[in-house]
Amino acid sequence: MAITLIQLQYFDALAEHRNFGRAAKACGIAQPTLSAQIQKLEEELQGELVDRRSQPVQLTPLGLQLLPHAQKTIQAAQSLVAVSQTFQKPLEGTLRIGVIPTVSPYLVPRFAPELLKRYPRLRLELEEATTNKLVERLESDRLDAAILAVPIGTSHFVQERLFNEPFVAYVPEGHPKSRDLFLTASELANEDVLLLPDGHCFRDQVIQLCGLEGRTERISLAVGQFETLVRLADEGMGMTLLPQLAVSELSVVRQKRIKPIADPRPVRQVALIALPGHRRLEMLEALAQIIRSSVPEVLRSERREDEVVPAAR
Repeated sequence: MAITLIQLQYFDALAEHRNFGRAAKACGIAQPTLSAQIQKLEEELQGELVDRRSQPVQLTPLGLQLLPHAQKTIQAAQSLVAVSQTFQKPLEGTLRIGVIPTVSPYLVPRFAPELLKRYPRLRLELEEATTNKLVERLESDRLDAAILAVPIGTSHFVQERLFNEPFVAYVPEGHPKSRDLFLTASELANEDVLLLPDGHCFRDQVIQLCGLEGRTERISLAVGQFETLVRLADEGMGMTLLPQLAVSELSVVRQKRIKPIADPRPVRQVALIALPGHRRLEMLEALAQIIRSSVPEVLRSERREDEVVPAAR
């Protein structure tokens, strides 16, 4: 069998345009050439792929069944070329990175300037979304990599560990716990803890830590910003928990209201993940090194197993 890639590309174009003339124009060839190649493909496959009598051209049942396979073959060939190009120059062109909202505003400004400075021919596309959405976009090849808290619900991704990030409590002035030097997980279970909305893994982690499953919240939020939680806490609505990197964004006055949580501390592990075999996989380690070097040294230290609260799925 001598099926060629160009024949599959012509078939894909014909399936899209449903007209031999328009498909030929889209491929930059004469109509007789495209028609002849489609006929050769049909001979190799021993069956008609299109109904030439209909206008617009319709795919036959065989054509409909084979089209997805043809498209996958075309995509695989394109990936071969892309892998070859990025192997030599892994950090050039467009790099599409997804980041969860509880990490993005505190981490991206730390690593993006250095990344673009070091690789001037790189174009960075950043997308902020929840873990589930980022995983979906990775699997559909709409992202090259994602920065999120691990582990996640699926284990077939390649990952580069970036850093471990402790949770801390934000306790406003006048709160009964405001004079405590630190808090414990058991104390948090008895407090009004302001949470991010459903869909954020940070929320799931806090619920797990504080034993808040099934508890009715006094205020339900549809926002994904820690600043809103901090302001509500300042208005006497309770306390909240923040990731360590978010503390640096607080004012000096508010930083004084931060309380560490006693051992075993809740800690999330932040990682860079991508699909195995992805055409831009070569960039993963280089990108991870730049990100790791951008965060405080304390976050890069080796984790202790008894300090980690697993990330929610």
